[in-house]
Parts: sequence; C-alpha cells; structure tokens
Amino acid sequence: MHSRKSLRRAMALYAVTDRSWLGGRTLADCVAAALAGGATCVQLREKGASTAAVAAQARALLPLCRAAGAPLIVNDDVEAALLAGADGVHVGQGDA
Repeated sequence: MHSRKSLRRAMALYAVTDRSWLGGRTLADCVAAALAGGATCVQLREKGASTAAVAAQARALLPLCRAAGAPLIVNDDVEAALLAGADGVHVGQGDA
C-alpha cells in the first residue's frame, strides 16, 4: 500500500499512451521519452486490442517503467495487467 505522499509523487506526471500520436516511432521509444522527460506513471491504453496483445505490450514496457521507478497501469483489462505483472489497472466510470 502506498502512502498518500508516495502516491502523489507517483502521479505527478501521468503519461497515457495513444498509438495515434506515435508519428512513426515505436510505443517503447515514446514511453522511454516520456519517462526521460519526467513522467512518473505510465498508463497503457490500447483500446480494441486483444488481452494477449495488451499483455505482451505491457511486458515490453515494464522494464522501462521499472528502471524509471514509474508504475505501469493497464487500461480496462484486468487479465492483461495480471498476465504482464503490471502495477495496476485503470477502470473508467463507464467500464465498471
């Protein structure tokens, strides 16, 4: 369990992935750039992707996030988060 202070620190700059913004770069490259730029948490948002694809992408991003000390949150897919060993799941109001 995180303290309020550590949770606030972890959420200081929250990056959310969106493949439409990659501009020809890989998702890993963009996440690495976000972390280098100060992102303190990354949310993997892959709407429409299969659980297996989301889990694979999360597993690929985990080393980057771990090295930066940033939690990796998976959007809307609890199974993918568990399979990948992600730090959490974001479930929106309409997804509950």
